[in-house]
Amino acid sequence: MSREEILSIVNSDKKGFHIGTRLILPFKCNIIKLIADSNIFTEFVGSEHVKVSQNRLNTSIYFRDTGRLSKFSGGYKSIKLIVTSEDEDLTIRENHIKIICHILDNHEVELEVPGENILFIE
Repeated sequence: MSREEILSIVNSDKKGFHIGTRLILPFKCNIIKLIADSNIFTEFVGSEHVKVSQNRLNTSIYFRDTGRLSKFSGGYKSIKLIVTSEDEDLTIRENHIKIICHILDNHEVELEVPGENILFIE
């Protein structure tokens, strides 16, 4: 999925999904950073806190029961992500896409590209 496709999905009315300790994004991407409250994660391979799984259309983030984010469902109002498309170079900062996932009732996740007035540490 390209950068333009990810941004198009985020800027549309399409929503993500959350259930239990799983957050499902409606696009496939590489995750560079995840921020939930004061927890910041940049390591997703072998992490005891977060596991990432992908299929052709989605990216799933599992907040492991043993990790610091185990109270994910109902515990967080929003989660900030920095992602890239699969086809882009992770080391080029201009390729990074900042996304805020607002956790809503009824298992929905609203996606937003943050404005300039929202603090987003990269």
